[in-house]
Amino acid sequence: MAQYRYYKNQIRFNVLADEIAPLMSWPTQIVKMSEIIAKHNPNFNRKKFEQRAISAWEEEYKKDLPPIDDEIPY
Repeated sequence: MAQYRYYKNQIRFNVLADEIAPLMSWPTQIVKMSEIIAKHNPNFNRKKFEQRAISAWEEEYKKDLPPIDDEIPY
């Protein structure tokens, strides 16, 4: 678990991206979360957050995905 510095009554965006986003069931929910944060914080770097959060989500769920069988039988 990464070490983060917390400010009084605030959670850093990297905590949301690294630890909360992987708990979501689909990455589309990460995009929705970033829309809500951006609406309330004009300084929020949405693109950077989404890249980091989706990467963390993919890392968490990569091990659960079955191998892709894209062979076409003839």
